[in-house]
Amino acid sequence: MISRIIRFSINNKLLIILTTLTIAAFGIYSITQIPLGAVPDITNNQVQIITTSPNLSTQDVEQFITYPIELEMSNLPGIKEIRSVSKFGISLVTLVFNDQVGTYLPRQLISEKLLTVSEKIPKDFGTPSMGPITTGLGEIYQYILDVKPGYEEKYNATELRTLQDWYIRRQLAGINGVVEINSWGGYLKQYEIAVNPEKLKSLNITLLDVYNSLYANNSVAGGAYIEKNDQSYFIRGDGLIKNVDEILKIVVKTNQSIPILLSDVAEVREGYATRFGAITANGKGEKVLGQIMMLKGANSNIVINDVKNRVEEIQKHLPEGVFINPINDRSELIAKTTFTVLENLIFGSIIVFLIVFLLLGNIRSSIVISSLIPLALLFTISVMYLVGIDVNLMSMGALDFGVIIDGAVIIVEYIMVQLWLQKDQYFEASILGERKRILNAVSYDSTSKMMNSAIFGQLIVLIVFIPIYVLNGVEGKMFRPMAMSFSFALVGAIFFGFTWVPVISSIFLKPSKKLKSNFSDRLVSFVHKMYEPVLTWSYRHKLLVWLTALSSLVFTFFLFKSMGGEFVPTLDEGDYVIQPIIKSGTSLSKTIQLTTQMEQILLEKFPNEVDKIVSRIGAAEVPTDPMGMEEVDMIIKLKPKSKWKTTDNKEELANQFKNALSAIPGIDYEFTQPIEMRFNELITGVRSDLAIKIFGEDIERLNQLALKVKSLIKDVPGAADISIEKTVGLPQMLVKYKREKLAHYGIDIEKLNNILSMAFGGAVSGSFFEGEKRFDIVVKLSEEFRQNIEDIKMLPVPILNDKMVPLSELADIDYYSGPAKISRENTHRRIVVNVNVRNRDLQSVVNDIQQILTNNFKLPSGYYIQYGGQFENLQNALKRLMYAVPIALLLIFIFIHFALRSLKKAAMVFLAVPLATVGGVTLLWLRDMPFSISAGIGFIALFGIAVMNGIVLIEHMDELEQKGVTDIKERVFRAVKDRLRPVLLTASSAALGFLPMAISSSAGAEVQRPLATVVIGGLITSTMLTLIALPLLYAFLESIETIRWFPFKIVRKSSVPILLLFLFMNSNSMAQSKTLTLDEAIKRSVENSLQLKSNQQQILSAKMLKKTSYDIEKTKVYNQYDENNFAENGHPLQVFGIEQSFRFPTYFFAQKEWYNTNYQLVQLRYEKQKRFIETYVTLLYRQIQINDEKRKFFREVDSLYTNYQHLLNKSFEMGNTTKMELLNFQLKKTMIQTEYQSSEILFQNIYKELGWYVGDSAFITVPFDFQDIFTLSDTLFMLNNKMLELNKQLLENEIKIEKNKLLPDITIQYFNGSNAYSPQKAYNGYQLGLSIPLFFGSQAAKIKSLKLNTEAYDYFVQFKINEQKLKMNQMNELLQKQFIRITEYRKVLKEEGKMLFELLNKNLTSGNIDYFKWIQSIENLISLKKDYYQLLNDIYTNYYEFLRMNYEN
Repeated sequence: MISRIIRFSINNKLLIILTTLTIAAFGIYSITQIPLGAVPDITNNQVQIITTSPNLSTQDVEQFITYPIELEMSNLPGIKEIRSVSKFGISLVTLVFNDQVGTYLPRQLISEKLLTVSEKIPKDFGTPSMGPITTGLGEIYQYILDVKPGYEEKYNATELRTLQDWYIRRQLAGINGVVEINSWGGYLKQYEIAVNPEKLKSLNITLLDVYNSLYANNSVAGGAYIEKNDQSYFIRGDGLIKNVDEILKIVVKTNQSIPILLSDVAEVREGYATRFGAITANGKGEKVLGQIMMLKGANSNIVINDVKNRVEEIQKHLPEGVFINPINDRSELIAKTTFTVLENLIFGSIIVFLIVFLLLGNIRSSIVISSLIPLALLFTISVMYLVGIDVNLMSMGALDFGVIIDGAVIIVEYIMVQLWLQKDQYFEASILGERKRILNAVSYDSTSKMMNSAIFGQLIVLIVFIPIYVLNGVEGKMFRPMAMSFSFALVGAIFFGFTWVPVISSIFLKPSKKLKSNFSDRLVSFVHKMYEPVLTWSYRHKLLVWLTALSSLVFTFFLFKSMGGEFVPTLDEGDYVIQPIIKSGTSLSKTIQLTTQMEQILLEKFPNEVDKIVSRIGAAEVPTDPMGMEEVDMIIKLKPKSKWKTTDNKEELANQFKNALSAIPGIDYEFTQPIEMRFNELITGVRSDLAIKIFGEDIERLNQLALKVKSLIKDVPGAADISIEKTVGLPQMLVKYKREKLAHYGIDIEKLNNILSMAFGGAVSGSFFEGEKRFDIVVKLSEEFRQNIEDIKMLPVPILNDKMVPLSELADIDYYSGPAKISRENTHRRIVVNVNVRNRDLQSVVNDIQQILTNNFKLPSGYYIQYGGQFENLQNALKRLMYAVPIALLLIFIFIHFALRSLKKAAMVFLAVPLATVGGVTLLWLRDMPFSISAGIGFIALFGIAVMNGIVLIEHMDELEQKGVTDIKERVFRAVKDRLRPVLLTASSAALGFLPMAISSSAGAEVQRPLATVVIGGLITSTMLTLIALPLLYAFLESIETIRWFPFKIVRKSSVPILLLFLFMNSNSMAQSKTLTLDEAIKRSVENSLQLKSNQQQILSAKMLKKTSYDIEKTKVYNQYDENNFAENGHPLQVFGIEQSFRFPTYFFAQKEWYNTNYQLVQLRYEKQKRFIETYVTLLYRQIQINDEKRKFFREVDSLYTNYQHLLNKSFEMGNTTKMELLNFQLKKTMIQTEYQSSEILFQNIYKELGWYVGDSAFITVPFDFQDIFTLSDTLFMLNNKMLELNKQLLENEIKIEKNKLLPDITIQYFNGSNAYSPQKAYNGYQLGLSIPLFFGSQAAKIKSLKLNTEAYDYFVQFKINEQKLKMNQMNELLQKQFIRITEYRKVLKEEGKMLFELLNKNLTSGNIDYFKWIQSIENLISLKKDYYQLLNDIYTNYYEFLRMNYEN
């Protein structure tokens, strides 16, 4: 199939070129369309359910909102995990689903469940809703609404927030791919009805009266329409409030017919909603932030560009002095990481091109090979675009062009060798078309021959990546795109390998007129001179080399155990997120003051490092990340490192930040990065590298345990930013109602709670419209009456009889410390001790912490610990790698075994895997890198690449053995010398192709560096194995004949005698065998034939069937009782009878004739089978004789070539012979050895087949003596004609049988009747009957059909006789012509061939013959002999196959 594709490609060059250009063009188009990203989106499939209830405390949010939602959602299909956070006024429940259920099905199921949940949540406690459809990479663009210098007094935070909500947000909302625009900071404008409680009390008016009056006086209505004067007049009642004056004029209550207006008890002012968050920026105080969230699965680069374009448009229409100031633009990080990917790919391709050029030494072939790099890359991007894979650090992070071009290197290198060998024919061709034909033929033959080898190496790497495809979870999302893109590249390389490469080679490659030694040859020669003494020494000290290799494995094991581990190296995003740890319950205004102070410190002390600072305090309007008002995410946008002056190390910069911020007492700081923080939070529910989760019921007890854990682990090296999740210490003013007082005054709790909530939290009584803008009208106490606990105590509450009492009369009001936050995981409460890891690997830090807690920390009953964060991801990934790596190793071994067809040799090659780990682990350790999942994937890729060179070397050693290189040491040294160039080329191109990734310091290189380091280090040691340890192991194992276990002893081969014996006499047993003549072979074959024995049994069976000619039907005996049949004594008779039926007598005579004819036919089949075996055995015998003579001839010729090679080597060393002539001679010698191998294999196959027939595996045939072959005659067809005649008789006998069936059947019956009553009497009787076929139509039709068959058979017989004569005449003509040619060949070979062979030997001994004459003479002789043996084989085959065909049954 592949050969046909290659031929089609060469014959249709234009089509292939156009196809390649089309793929390249589509690849370029895909580059412009394919989504770009920094890293894969590893967020799990989750949905957030958000419920806001501004007036509820933490424990009430958990009890009335969070718990019902968790309970209702817990039985959804496909759900994996439920996490929740309950804070003051906010409930956030995160549901994690299996990836298989998709994005939208869970949301549909949840939306149905939310209807049920809403009924279980008390009225006015909030309505749950789903968060936006986004991921950890969703925050693509953040900006602050800033004012230019000089305009600070013109715009306040309320105006900016209104501009953000009602203009900017609307303009951005219509962008395709944007799922949410979140507003944060500023003041959410509302119209506040500031009620004076003292006036309420004096006028005997309640807050509820104020609320109800507002609600009742701000609405619209319609009254359909009235038709008048042929027009319809629609009725509209407009009662909406138009201005503040209208609000003040609303009547609250009428007291003794005197209306009390709202202005009498309250003021109307512009206020703002209760705030749970704020934004500060650049040390200048509060700002308004917009956060744009991208839809899950959208193309980030397209969405970001659309957002930027829209922002530019919006900028033009903003009020004077206001502008949008971007603070977090994801495209910047994408640009940095994309530059890293491009940098690595470009430098990698350049390095690979240089390696290929240096080791091949031909610029044209290097260009052809390297052309595969951009084509494979464009093919990869095209397929990635089609299947929906983003271009990012991981998906493009493993592309090694050295591996991708391996197949092209093998093909092009062989094409160049063939072109050199055929340069004479090429330059002698005077016609351009003839030269093209030669180039096409060389490209086709070379590609076809080497394609299997080329594909094989790349298939191994493809197979190795199969386990990565089955990874799931975070590591699957991270590394599966990498495996897929690498696979796409290899598939593309294979496709272009048998289409583009042969086509461009036939066009672009040309043979050189002179073969000169170039730099490449000198380089390989130099390497070989340095390497050969090492191999020689190693060959003499095998045990020492093996002990060294084993020691290195043991050393690597202990080195690996000491390395530690991490999930994946942290991607340097270029920015920092600082999370100050401020005391729980700190007010929002105090937090704003502190963050502004922190910003000023950092901007003042680090002007060259810090570009911008934005601090996000508390929760946004859509609280997807609910933080308390004392919690801060301080996002620090850093300047390029080239501008830094304080330090050039990011970790050191974090320490300096921390030292500078220590000027503010009582605050600790955690450091992370924006995307890293968001990923950690969404995937594991925490933001840190390590989360120590303590589970239990009591919040206070959990906090105490967490404090103890923190104190125990604070001194662990590498453990930084240790903090405890803030779960307690939220200051509260608790209003505890006195139920006996409530009963006394006749008031219920619901009414009191409504008044309390309205007074201090506010209640929305309607909306105030300003054009399209809509603001809430909120009723609450005036601010001066909402200052302290005394205001709560003095809150007037209406009781019976329109009287009022202070709230303190009905409740105990005091300070109280309550839960600040309640976190739950799978419905269990928990607290988290957060730990970030710095200057040490994660695994080692966790090991130390676990040891400390195991020895020094005891948990109460019902409490337990789990470890989460990045460590949880690491553990999950390691578990999956425990399955993936062994599967990869097993697949490699199976594939190696398929290639080498030997368990022993497969095991030898497989040793490259453990020795590859030596280099990988060692180089990781030298570069101070811990083991990570990136490194683990690197090991999987390394294993596939490492075994390729071992297979190449072992296959070549086997090839040399088949060519007659019997000495193991010579075979080993020749193999490594011949394969030194391809081994170096494969290893260096693969290793150095990863070099740019290994040494890159660009953004994102941290993730690629371990993978590249592992592959480079592993290829160094695996190449050492291939060139040193593997040859030694091969030599040792090949020298072993057998192993005796009891007692243990290794029996070595006696290599020289046995190999010589095998070479010249096939086997020792054959040398001792007796001579087998043709007659004896025929006799023994007939005796041993199971088929003939089967035929003999069939003859006996047919003979026995003759005795069944007279088959009479069964005799019928019966006893009958019939009450209708009376005897003379008046009683029924008991009748006993016997009956016999048989066919008409002539039927049996006809049947006998049929059996007699069938007997003769079976005997004839036996005779034909016997002749068939005799003929075939004769043919096998003659073929053995001919092939035995042929292989003896090629053995002599090989000896001549071997002797001449010594002379030619000396001539080459003296400079009298060119390298071209030496290469040409080696190729011709290889061809002779191949011919000998082929004749040897053919001889052995025929020998085994004849041995099976004669029942002997060791015999010698008599020497071949050509005899005249008799002309075929008509006697040959005697058996065939006899069989045709008997078959016709069989048909005629069958007709006779069917005709006799028309004759009547005869029935004879005798019976006797009597009974037991007297007088007794016996009654005898008989019956004679005929069965006449009255309905004979079907039988007559059957007879007619048989007659027609007989007539048809007559025609068939005549046809067969004529056909036999025709084929016999044709075969006689062919045999006559072949016989004449054989006679001529024998005459020439006898007179001239023998003389030429003697002269070649004589001149070779004297050295008196030049290269070209010797080659030409020997090739003429070989050609003549080959034709002669082929003709001999053909004439015997034709003759005996014709005979055999006529003897087939």
